[in-house]
Amino acid sequence: MSIRSFFFSNIAFVLLGSCGGGGSSSSEPLLVVEPPEPDQTGLWIRSDNDGEGLVSYAAKLTQIGAIRSATGGAVLEAAPVADASSGGFSSTYTLEANLDEYDIVKYNGSTLAIAPTRSGCCFIAEPLADTDSLPPIPGESPLPQIELFLTDPTSGTASLQSVIDLDEGVNAEGMYLSETGLQVLLSTAWWGVYGDRFMTPDGWLDEQVSLKSFDVTDPENPTLTSELSIEGALVTSRRTGDEIHIISRHAPNIEGLIAYPQTDEEVANNEAILAEASDEDILPEIRIDGELASPLTLDGCYRLDPEHPLALPAPGDSTITTMLTVSESSGELLRSACTSEPVTGIYMGETYIAFTHVRWDLEEGGTMVHLLDRDSFDYIGSEKVEGDLYSGGNADFRISESSGALRLVTTQWTGDPEDSFRHRLYVVRPEANAPELEVLGVLGDDPEARIGKPNEDLYGVRFMGDRAYMVTFERIDPLYVIDLSIPSAPAIVGELEVPGFSDLLHEVSDDLLLGLGLSERRVPKLELYNISDVSRPISQGFIELGTDLDWGYSPAQYNRYAFTYLAGDAVDRLTVPYAAGGIEDGLCCIHVDRVALFEIRDKASPAEAVIAAVGEVTLTPGSVDGDTRVVLDSEALYVISRADLLGGFWSNPEAVRSLRDE
Repeated sequence: MSIRSFFFSNIAFVLLGSCGGGGSSSSEPLLVVEPPEPDQTGLWIRSDNDGEGLVSYAAKLTQIGAIRSATGGAVLEAAPVADASSGGFSSTYTLEANLDEYDIVKYNGSTLAIAPTRSGCCFIAEPLADTDSLPPIPGESPLPQIELFLTDPTSGTASLQSVIDLDEGVNAEGMYLSETGLQVLLSTAWWGVYGDRFMTPDGWLDEQVSLKSFDVTDPENPTLTSELSIEGALVTSRRTGDEIHIISRHAPNIEGLIAYPQTDEEVANNEAILAEASDEDILPEIRIDGELASPLTLDGCYRLDPEHPLALPAPGDSTITTMLTVSESSGELLRSACTSEPVTGIYMGETYIAFTHVRWDLEEGGTMVHLLDRDSFDYIGSEKVEGDLYSGGNADFRISESSGALRLVTTQWTGDPEDSFRHRLYVVRPEANAPELEVLGVLGDDPEARIGKPNEDLYGVRFMGDRAYMVTFERIDPLYVIDLSIPSAPAIVGELEVPGFSDLLHEVSDDLLLGLGLSERRVPKLELYNISDVSRPISQGFIELGTDLDWGYSPAQYNRYAFTYLAGDAVDRLTVPYAAGGIEDGLCCIHVDRVALFEIRDKASPAEAVIAAVGEVTLTPGSVDGDTRVVLDSEALYVISRADLLGGFWSNPEAVRSLRDE
């Protein structure tokens, strides 16, 4: 009941009591109306213009002994795949089916957009050729450019229509592409996924992220329609329908402010500076088409309620994480929110945004999970789980939502050389009557139902509907099938041991699972599993890549965007880029880069299903990395790498030709 309705109901009660006629009303019992209970609050709170936001923020930077807080990472099931048998085309391989993700290559069925600067993962499994040794791209502009090609799938060709020049000193983090619109995410920051800069507020100072929208109805004449700029660096982004969600991070650059005060004098210095600071000094500057916008306030930023049981002391952290939702079609800023609390990883699903924070500073460790509504940014609740949930690469697959519940997998390093890892699967759900999360079920605590054998690390993880698949590895690869149909009682229902391991898992159908990883020879392998009987998963066989050489790896093992999958009624098509090397014919240090093409045949009959090799495309040596992409459109095949842009046909991959020469 609102205060207003409470007030008027009591006035009405008094009037009725005094105007009832006759004196009998005085003998009736007095009705006592209890005032409404205050709204319950959770671990994260915010307020309206009471100044507590600045007080809370200043407290982080006015404590002695504050130490560096790990505040990095972008977290982020299978992408919607088109039907090859009906002339469909492949799209960006994403974590969740209905959430598009920004990438350096985008295709809408006619326009192929290629970004100039790569900002993918920095992990390299084996030494590759120096970037400087790659041949220059013919006609390359001194300024970075986005290239727009018009494809002709009937001939396997594409022609350059136009280029979009970008400013010097910015990197194209990725793009979104619809039938008529192209959105480009740009950033002045670039440092890859790992590194000390990503672990400290210094990495978020004096950076700028922007979203530029272009009308590409006529790809020969792209037109800039709107621009959003945000002070800070990009963390992650997703697109749902007409809405683009952008999450960025910013550290204020206030002269004299010490990020980690260690003495009384430094604390006093920060207190004096922050006493004169305003919201504008701390929050990121946001502009729309050059005009200053002020959608955020420090009071409105989520912060900890110090009285909440989960409000454990944490190291100081000056960064602000910002959430913005923009209309793809109009460029209008639709919603905004922020938090001044430390964040390690971010996942975005159909309903929720999950912010995770690994508590490396606590002796007992653990991971904080904070849940917000994706479409309103309203706070839902928080919980602390045991083990660590980091983000990046394959770890992105360790968290997923389904039917109102969030499922996540953590790993705890025990320090025991005989049993170094403990893996746990948690199922958490919002409470119905309070902004809190409750743990519905846990798998991995019981020694009789542990995930992995002693000293087995966790590799591939995939949540699909009411199932989860996990691969652990030390000397042999156990594949686990986990039933999640009863959220309060997750259970291992099947297990299979095979040589090697899988990093990336893809559900072909309810009865078939595909794994990409390394064989026991340490070369890339694809393995097909029959899971029609979940209690007895069976290997349908595997194919190794680069068997003619001594070592190999595929960037798709750690970067899902390098993996292309196009489903058809009878046959599925997929491509895997890989690099391999070794000694061949007595010659030292042979190095090759290729894209391997495969089909999954007879998938309607799981017992008969097989992986069939179609052929390979040979690329410039040293060019395969996490930025290698393949686009499939009906029978057409397009391959994009650091040094190559090739076109041809699925049926004859060895005959692809350069599209830059046409």
